[in-house]
Amino acid sequence: MPTRHTPADRAKLPNLRRMDMNALLTFDALMKTRSATAAAALLHKTQPAISRELARLRRTLDDPLLVVTKGRFTPTERALELHAVVRDALDRIEHALSPPEDFDPAGATGTVNIGTGAHIELLLGAPLLQRLRAAAPRLIVRFQSVHGDFIPDDLDAERMDIAIGLFSEVPRRFHSMRLFADRRVCLLSATHPMARRKRLSLDELDRLQWFAFAQMYGRPTNFDRLLKPRHRDLAFSAYLSGFGITPYVLLETDYATTLPACVAEVHQRHFPLASIELPAPLRDIEFFMVWSKRQHTSPLHTWVRGEILRVLEERTGRAIPGNSPPRKR
Repeated sequence: MPTRHTPADRAKLPNLRRMDMNALLTFDALMKTRSATAAAALLHKTQPAISRELARLRRTLDDPLLVVTKGRFTPTERALELHAVVRDALDRIEHALSPPEDFDPAGATGTVNIGTGAHIELLLGAPLLQRLRAAAPRLIVRFQSVHGDFIPDDLDAERMDIAIGLFSEVPRRFHSMRLFADRRVCLLSATHPMARRKRLSLDELDRLQWFAFAQMYGRPTNFDRLLKPRHRDLAFSAYLSGFGITPYVLLETDYATTLPACVAEVHQRHFPLASIELPAPLRDIEFFMVWSKRQHTSPLHTWVRGEILRVLEERTGRAIPGNSPPRKR
């Protein structure tokens, strides 16, 4: 007997019933390429067909989704949020339709792009490279700098696969995991006049010359937000191009900088440097790892994230309890 559908059945998934798989595939291709011509080539369709499907999507969702800026599509916020879900759903459907296979790191190829902030590359880089080279010798690892607040553009555009840093708030369209807590310290030369101090007070912050990094120049920082209610600031008089030069500048100047204690310890194993405890408002920090929902189920990226967790547990001596979203601070 044919299946009879009740009104309650027909009421299920009302928004999805207005769509078809082709429209979602077209939307995904447009978000990837930001071009109707390129999307048409990717899907083996004509450009007018792509334009018609985009027009139907705009009417259905009551949003422009993609607007033309300097001859190229720019997604709206609604499109970005929708694509994070659509891309993840399409990946899951594709994965479900594919024959099952075991992931073997030895056969992995391509490039994994990892964004690191707050000097975390110094802690993570060498042991992670060793682990990945041993298990996946044909995989390329590319580290990129992430400074300050979490900026989702690189993850949205797939220029970055994973971001690790001190992120106070992450959009809901991404997966995030709390890695570990630490504290900020002041780091300076062991010969600095203040090197024997154990702790700095808020009043003593302006007794030191501080440097930060170029990407922070002219932008609000966590220090601004933490010190503003106390009518204080941490004034930077120099900005360096990258984290790697930090110990060399400290050794040859009277400057100081702030960084996580776990990273300061690494520097102090190799350089004659001293660390001083910062005032309580600047001390506590938490590291988070963020990745796109599109890559959440990828066997390769799942494996790489697992290797990152193992390295950080070994380097910090702290177990990573699991997934926990960033707190608003």
